[in-house]
Amino acid sequence: MKKRSLGTASALMLVLGLAGCTNSKSTSDVTTEATAQADVSTEATTTLEETTTQEKTAEVKETNEATDEATSEDVTTEDTTENETPLPTDTSEDAPTEEVPTTVSGQTEEATEAATQEPTEAPTQAPTEAPTEAPTEAPTEAPTEAPTEAPTEAPTEAPTETPTQAPTQAPTEAPTQTPAINGDLNWRDVSIVVFYDWEEPSNTKYGKARAAYLDKIQNDHKFTIHVENIGGWGESYTTQITSSIMAGQPIGQVAELDSGWVAGLMNNKMLAPLDKLSALNFADPKWNRNVYEATTFNGHVYGMSTAFEPRGGIFFNKRLLQEAGYGADDLYEFQKNGTWTWSKFEEVLRACTRDVDGNGSIDTWGMVNNAYSYYKIAALSCGAQFVTKDGSGHFVNQTNSAQVLNAFNWADDLRKKYALQKPAGADWDYYYGCFANGQTAMMVAEEYEKYFFTGKADPDRDLKDAWGFVMFPCPDGGQLASYTNDYVMVIPSSYDVTEANEIAYAFNLFTDPVPGYTYNDALVDKYASQYPDSKAVSETLIRMRNGVNFNYFNPYVIGLEDVLNPIYDAMYVGAKTPAAAVKSIQSSAKTRIKEQNATLDAAEAAKQFTWNQYK
Repeated sequence: MKKRSLGTASALMLVLGLAGCTNSKSTSDVTTEATAQADVSTEATTTLEETTTQEKTAEVKETNEATDEATSEDVTTEDTTENETPLPTDTSEDAPTEEVPTTVSGQTEEATEAATQEPTEAPTQAPTEAPTEAPTEAPTEAPTEAPTEAPTEAPTEAPTETPTQAPTQAPTEAPTQTPAINGDLNWRDVSIVVFYDWEEPSNTKYGKARAAYLDKIQNDHKFTIHVENIGGWGESYTTQITSSIMAGQPIGQVAELDSGWVAGLMNNKMLAPLDKLSALNFADPKWNRNVYEATTFNGHVYGMSTAFEPRGGIFFNKRLLQEAGYGADDLYEFQKNGTWTWSKFEEVLRACTRDVDGNGSIDTWGMVNNAYSYYKIAALSCGAQFVTKDGSGHFVNQTNSAQVLNAFNWADDLRKKYALQKPAGADWDYYYGCFANGQTAMMVAEEYEKYFFTGKADPDRDLKDAWGFVMFPCPDGGQLASYTNDYVMVIPSSYDVTEANEIAYAFNLFTDPVPGYTYNDALVDKYASQYPDSKAVSETLIRMRNGVNFNYFNPYVIGLEDVLNPIYDAMYVGAKTPAAAVKSIQSSAKTRIKEQNATLDAAEAAKQFTWNQYK
């Protein structure tokens, strides 16, 4: 293979100092290390630690511990002041002066597929493995600013503004920079590396068809392809990838990354520009448009995906809904008939917040939430975005937009009225236990969080009542929408153009839909066994995949999540009003965004690895 290796000294200088990255080592230290060893040290990847995280469940714990700190250090009740200067809505240094329509996308495999279309044939069985993800972000410090006024009234109308994001145009034809492949890869072996146990085709009708398809493409095009789990979540995984790329011997020809890890590799030019490979046609609707947009910079595309991971929604307890006067599946009906709005959500919350025994104390609450998930989902589901991208791929601050503040105010008002707060002495993740024990009718959370109240993580937290899952409601007069934050597939920049194109050719075939099936069938095959009712998959998850989806760019700006996380906790415990919380992060948010843009610009101009051969 014609892999290019970067000299050790140059490699260390690159990761430790170039392309806008920072490190405490001096130049002399780097030189000493470079001459002392021929292999790239693990330490050389330390500047990418900003893009890695510790074990996800540990981060959720840190998030909640920040809540406790915010409460003790910053405790001032929500109603201590009356008048706060309204937050300007155009204070971003990077925001354009004119509003540009928001880009939204539906993850459809055919242009004619309806948002709620069910698969052609439901599988008879689905994988039984529960997801192992947990929230990827954790605050690094507790809020330090006390509130200066009570929140404004909850809005009664849907936001009228749209984020200032310039649409990323889809290519109209396949690139032609690399020669076409004749369909014979001469038995090239392609390794896809991931950080979890890969799900092999299941023993369902769809799974068998998938296995047969994989055998056929490998035999017909003379290549082999396999998926390998090389390590767990976080630093160990990214260290293996970055050090192997720097040594010129990538551990995988294709690597799967969490969205929060992409920026570190882009910043150091470790990813091949995929738009230069003729084997990939990004005009094909199979490709995840949001991943395409999130990883596009200065006209080049660095990430790809055909996958879809459902995100924020609402889990609900059917028994408690019935006791409050609703039908067990009424939330599904509201979702289907267009009445699942902010007003309807509050109506249900009010009905489910009840003093059952008449002693003057609330016995069952409308909801309980993780602060991080609650405010983030409330904002993103109505189209508010914390950061957008302009036409060149640079990031633009939107954390101070009217849409963000409007969504926060509305969510905060509902939190004060209908949410069960953390009981004294409760565990950091009390919300899972409260929902599992039937103390609340609903829980706003990301889809994977079902793992934590169904006995998978803790047998004592196993909801015995029937439950379901619906999308987060939309503003009155709006339409239901979701957001995406999917894993990203990349090809290292270590390969020459011909090799990279062959790898892309094999991966393109690997990700094509199974003949006779759609991506909806694949989604049902994966999730059907994870839910107690079919509507959660056939009506909610399918709609999330094929309907309106807003992009979630935060993870692609190094450090931006660390800026935002503390304010979610501060708002949830009443230590900050939404306006005060948003105002408190403006300087830090602008700095992070400015640094990320500058780093990408520097990487674009630098001559590193074999990247420039693609131009």
